[in-house]
This record gives sequence, structure tokens and C-alpha cells, in this order.
Amino acid sequence: MVILSDDEVALIKSILVALRGIKVGEIDRALMILSKKDKRDRSGSEK
Repeated sequence: MVILSDDEVALIKSILVALRGIKVGEIDRALMILSKKDKRDRSGSEK
């Protein structure tokens, strides 16, 4: 078990609340952008 301070608990709660407000479509779009960038980075480093 992990013991968290009050500040850590407050931070985790605020992160969870923020994540709850993000729409799934926005997450999918961000993942797609990141994967495109990752593919470009990989192909650029292979040259």
C-alpha cells in the first residue's frame, strides 16, 4: 500500500477531474497526432 500526503491526494483528484472533462474524441485525435509524429521521427532517423 502507498501512503499519500494531502497534497498528493489533491493533485490526483484534480488530474482525475481534468481527465473526466476531456472528450474521448479529443484523446483519439491527440493519439493520432502523436503516432503520426512518432512515425515521422522513426523514418527520419532511419535515413
